[in-house]
Amino acid sequence: MRVLRVIAVLLSLMGYHLLAAQTTQGSQLQGRVTTPSGVALSGVRVTVLNQGSGVSVSLVTGPDGTYTFSNLAPGGYLVSAEKAEFTATTHAITLQGSRSLSLPIKMTLASVSESVTVTAGGAAETSVTEATISKQEIEGVAGPFGSAAQALTAAPGVFVYGYGGVAATARSEVVIRGVKGGWSSVNGDVQRNAISFLFDGIPMNNMIANNGQWQTTQIPIMDMISNIAVDYGPGAPSNRWFDSVGGTVNYVPVQPSTEHGFTMTGGADYGSYNTHLEHFVANTGMYKGWSGVLAAGYAANDTFRTGTIGNPTFTAPSSGYSTFAKMLRVFDRGDFSVGYYHGRNTEYRPNFVPLTPISENGDAVTTTGLYGVDAAPSTPIPPDAQLYSQPTSGFYSSLAKDVWFKQIKTQSDIVYAKLQVALAQNLNLDASSWYRHGYRLHNRVVNYYGPLANTHSEWYDPSSNEFGDRAVFSTRAPHNDISFGGYLMHGMYHSKVALFNPNLGTSKDSPSFFNAFKMHNDYGFLFVQDRIDMWHQKISITPGLAEQMFRTSFFNTGLSEFPNSPPANDPELAADASKNFSKLSPSVGAQYHAIDWLTLHGNFAITYQNPTDGAFGANRSAKSVDLNALKAVKSANSEAGLLVTKCPAPIFGTCSLDATFYHEKLTNETVIVQFSNTSVPATFSLASAAYNGVSINFDEAPNRFVQVHGNAIVQHDYFLSYVPGGSTTNFASYPISNTPKYTTNLGLTSLLKADDKGIVFTPGLWWQYVGTRYLFSNVTSGPTKQTSPGYGVVNLNMDASLDGTGRYFSSLPSWMSKIPLKLSLGVENLFNKEYNPTAYITSGGYFGTSFGGYTLVDPGAPREYIGSLNINLK
Repeated sequence: MRVLRVIAVLLSLMGYHLLAAQTTQGSQLQGRVTTPSGVALSGVRVTVLNQGSGVSVSLVTGPDGTYTFSNLAPGGYLVSAEKAEFTATTHAITLQGSRSLSLPIKMTLASVSESVTVTAGGAAETSVTEATISKQEIEGVAGPFGSAAQALTAAPGVFVYGYGGVAATARSEVVIRGVKGGWSSVNGDVQRNAISFLFDGIPMNNMIANNGQWQTTQIPIMDMISNIAVDYGPGAPSNRWFDSVGGTVNYVPVQPSTEHGFTMTGGADYGSYNTHLEHFVANTGMYKGWSGVLAAGYAANDTFRTGTIGNPTFTAPSSGYSTFAKMLRVFDRGDFSVGYYHGRNTEYRPNFVPLTPISENGDAVTTTGLYGVDAAPSTPIPPDAQLYSQPTSGFYSSLAKDVWFKQIKTQSDIVYAKLQVALAQNLNLDASSWYRHGYRLHNRVVNYYGPLANTHSEWYDPSSNEFGDRAVFSTRAPHNDISFGGYLMHGMYHSKVALFNPNLGTSKDSPSFFNAFKMHNDYGFLFVQDRIDMWHQKISITPGLAEQMFRTSFFNTGLSEFPNSPPANDPELAADASKNFSKLSPSVGAQYHAIDWLTLHGNFAITYQNPTDGAFGANRSAKSVDLNALKAVKSANSEAGLLVTKCPAPIFGTCSLDATFYHEKLTNETVIVQFSNTSVPATFSLASAAYNGVSINFDEAPNRFVQVHGNAIVQHDYFLSYVPGGSTTNFASYPISNTPKYTTNLGLTSLLKADDKGIVFTPGLWWQYVGTRYLFSNVTSGPTKQTSPGYGVVNLNMDASLDGTGRYFSSLPSWMSKIPLKLSLGVENLFNKEYNPTAYITSGGYFGTSFGGYTLVDPGAPREYIGSLNINLK
C-alpha cells in the first residue's frame, strides 16, 4: 500500500506538471551559464527579480548549465547568478510581450576570501533552514588548526564539546539544536548519532554503531575543505540521509578548477603545544575537458593538559593526515568525476579529572593511582598522596603515562564516482556510487587500579565497510521543479573488544572479558519531491514523500572469535537476530515572498532512523531481545521563520536577519549507557524527547570595510519519557543532558587595504558563549537537574595578504617576487578563560571506586597561538 501511495503522489505531481506546461503564457528567458572559456557550470542559482513587483523566482542549473524561466510578465528584471567559489553576477534586462530572450551568463572563479557568508533561512528549492559556512568563517571561529567540529560553531544553534580544545586531532561531539552526533566519551546523549555527516556529498557515518558512528577526527585537515553546508532537521527528501534526524552536514572539499592553467596553494602553521600543520592544494586546471585536484596535509600537536606535580608530564602527542584527489571530465551534456579520500588520525586521549577531591569510604583518588579498600589489592593510602582533582592537582592536570594512557586511532577511506547528465531536453540525472571503509582502535593500559585489576588493558578495534548507489532525476515546468529517485546502501560492521591483565596471565587473545559481533545492514530510500510556484511566484510549496526501508541482521561471534578464553568471560549473551522496518515519510515546505525584502518560510517533516547496534543485542547481557517491541526512531520536525534582507535605515548599510522557531519530537529512542571498565553496558533505556527553540542569525555591513555576524539560540529540550532498563523510574520532564540552554556567537571582521604597499588586512574577532548544561548521572543511569556553568570564549584571527614580495625584497627573482603570500595569526581563548565543556556524574567505575556521585570533567583549552604562512602559485 505504501508503494502505491508513493506512485499516486508521483502521478498527481506529474499531472500538475503537464497542466502547467499547457497553460504557459508571457515571456520566456533562457540561457546557459559557463566559465569564460565556455565550460558549462552546473549548480548555479539563477534568480530573476521583477523590479516593478519585487517578486523573484529562482532555479538551479543542471549539468549542461542551462536555465529557462517561462510565463514572465513584461517589464524590467534583474538576473543574478551565484555559485560557491565563483564571483556573483547581475544583469539588467527588459522583457516585452510574449517574446523569448536569450541571456548567456559567464562566471569567473572568486578568491576564497571573497566568499564570506554565513546565511540561514528557507532554501529556495525546499524551504528547509540551512547555513553555509565559508572558508573565512571556518578560520574565524576555529583558527588555522581548528577541527571539523569547531568550524561548525559559526552556524546558528551549533554547540561543540570535547576534551581536545579546537585541535583537529581530538574527538568532539556536535550538537545541532539539541540533537547530537560525534563522540565525547560522556553518557546521556539521547541521540548521539542523529546527524548525517557527508564528505563531498558522500556519507561518512557508520550505518549502525552506537559508539563512534562518526568521529570528527575523520577529517583531520580542514585546509582542504572549501565550505560547509548545514541543513537543519530532517531536511527535504532530496537531501535526506539515513541519520538526518537532527541535521545534515556536508564538508565540501576543494574542487577541480574549470579555468585553464595550473595553480597550487600551500602553507604551514605553527603554534602552542608543539602544534604544526603542513598542507597543499594542487589544481591542474581545465585541459580538453579534463581537470583534476590533489590536496594533502599533515597535522600534529601535544596536549594542553599539564600533568601533575612530582610526576613526569605526558605530552600525549597526536597527529593526523589526509589526502584527497578528484578528476573531472566535462562533456557536452554534463560531467563525470571520480574521487578518493583517505584520512588517518592517532591521538592519546587525556583522562577525566575530578571536579573536587575524592577521599571517602576508605578510598582516595590520587595522582599516582587508586588507594584504599577498592584497589587491587587493597593498599593503604600514603600519607603524602596528592589527591587528583582540579583544585588539588591543577585545573589542567592529567595522569602520567605509566599510570594511565589511552591511544585512539581512526581511519576513513572513501572512493566514489559522480555523474551529472542531461538525459533529455528537460530531464537531468544526478547519480553517485561509493565505497567507504572505516576503522577505529582503542588501546588502553591502566595501572591506576592496582596490579591485579582484571581491566588493566583494553583492545577494541571495530571496522566497517559500506557500499552505496544514489540516483536523482529532475525535471522542470513553468511552475514546477520535480525531483525523484533514491539510494540503496549495504553495510557490514565488525566489533571486537578484549579486556585483560598480563599480570594475571590473560591477554588480548585470551582475555578476562570479551565480546564480539557482526552486523549486516541494508538501507533503501525512495522519494518524490515537487516545488510548486504559485501566485506569480510569490508563494512556493514543496511537498515530498519518501519510503524508508531498513534491514538489520545481528550475529553474536564472541565465542568463535575468542576460542582460547572461557565462555563465561563473554558477558554478551544475546542470540543472533534480524529485524526489518518500512516507513512512509511525508514532508511539506512553504515560502511566501511578502515583499522584496521579507520572506516567510516554514516546513514540516517526518523521518525515521534505524536503532543502533545495542537495540538488536550488541553489547547486551540479556539472553534475549524483544525485537517485536523494537521500533524505528521517529522524528516529527516543524519550523517557521522569516528572512529580512533590508536594513531599517541606510546608515546601517546592508543587512540580513533570519529568525526561526522550531519544534522536534523524537520517539522510540533507545539509549545505551556505557560504563567504564566493562565490555557491556549496564543499562538499555527507552525514551522520547522534545526539542523547542528559537534561532536567530544576522549579518550587517555598515560599509565595505566592516562586517558584523551574529547568531543565537534559546532552547528548551526535555524528556517526554525516560525509563532506564531494569527500573520503573520515569524521568519525564527532566532536561536533556549535555545541551546548553542558549548559545551565542558574535563576530566582527574588517577589510583594510594599503594599496601602495600591496597589502590587505582582514582582522576578525569572535565571541562565543555557551549557557548552562544539565549533567547526566551514571549512578541512576538517567538525567539530572544539576548544571554545569556557562562560559564565554573570545577568539582573534588576523590575515595579511600580499600581492607579492618584490617591493620588499628587490633581490628576489621576478617570478618569485610576484608570488602572493598570506600571513595569519590566530589566538584561541584570547583572555585565557578557564572552563569545563564536558562533565558528568560518575558511578565510580572510571577510577575504580565502589561508590559514585562525584563529577568528572574535561577542561577546555587555555590560550593558544597559531601562526601560518600560505603561498599561491600559478
